[in-house]
Amino acid sequence: MKRNNCYELKKIADIPYLLPIGQMIADHKHSIRLNETGVYLWDLLKEERTLDDLIFSCSRYYTLDDSKAMQLKKDITHFTDSLMAVGALLPSTPPEISDIKSPFYKCFEIAGIKCGFWGPADAFSDAFAPFLCERPSRCDLCIEILTTPPRMRGNGRLLLRDPELFIIEATDHYILLFPTASQILEAYLAKDGNYARFYCIPPFNDGLREDLFHAFRLIYLYLAEKHQMAALHSASILYKGRAWLFSAPSGTGKSTHTNLWKTLLRTPVINGDLNLLTIKDGRAVIHGIPWCGTSGIYDTHTYPLGGIILLKRSEKDLVELLTEDQKQLLVLQRLISPAWDKHFLSRNLELTNALVKNILVCRLLCTPKMSSVETIKAQIDAYLKHS
Repeated sequence: MKRNNCYELKKIADIPYLLPIGQMIADHKHSIRLNETGVYLWDLLKEERTLDDLIFSCSRYYTLDDSKAMQLKKDITHFTDSLMAVGALLPSTPPEISDIKSPFYKCFEIAGIKCGFWGPADAFSDAFAPFLCERPSRCDLCIEILTTPPRMRGNGRLLLRDPELFIIEATDHYILLFPTASQILEAYLAKDGNYARFYCIPPFNDGLREDLFHAFRLIYLYLAEKHQMAALHSASILYKGRAWLFSAPSGTGKSTHTNLWKTLLRTPVINGDLNLLTIKDGRAVIHGIPWCGTSGIYDTHTYPLGGIILLKRSEKDLVELLTEDQKQLLVLQRLISPAWDKHFLSRNLELTNALVKNILVCRLLCTPKMSSVETIKAQIDAYLKHS
């Protein structure tokens, strides 16, 4: 835990008080009178501290013997709980699974990332079921669902604002707001990506489960990016042992085109809307994930990636070759992984640079006819012959 910069220690008539500022005043938070020990503890809390840290420092400062240790622990626990209740202290990101107080639900492994869910069982979508795994001693990503309002409203630097998502950056975490999801009050995401906490309003009906399912995707992709993986808005098929991705803006015809492949060549569809890309052992691959748009089609497996085909509607079918910079730029523009600051952008650039050197990337000017499949199939077969 550590102190919140929305409270300031000031003296009034020589008496020390913690006084709310900014959002705390807007939230009608109370001032807090401190004694000498409280001032000492507040000073310690300018850095991240555990309860044991505070007890040890305080016992040494006041040279207390062991007989008073139990009372000291009780007093300091009451003090920190009181400050936490009004938002004067910020909770630590849970370093261990055992620190999470909500009931454990299940653990799922998605592209090698073990995601542990804590909270009411009916908060979680059945789409995660195929990814179920045994509970590990430590999860890569811990997601906790709370049905209480946050102790304070998040403040910081606004990174992104659109009709469906606000992202606010604080010192060591992000606050996420979902304006169109009325039952999600807000979410907390640690900057290391290993822990997220959602504040929700029950009941956990189909609408809230759907909103949470999509909100989890954002959290997952944030951590996946730290593992050098990125998601491409695309539909994918399996052809000759490799995955082939067809990417275009919504409504252009990704589903139509992949269904033509399925009809003509009986190729399986891997994912109807989203594919997770990475380089593994020097080769481009895609990992199965549960998020697939409205298609309902997804897979749990990993496949070698053959290529990314960028679709564009046309009155005739034609493959358009691209320059190296066009390949990377067009793939980069189709990623939906976070690009909240320059560090995210650099990671995405590194990945797309490696990807386009390993796979076929071209544009298909196409009609919604079988001839479009025959046109791009010829290009793919020629690429496979020479790769």
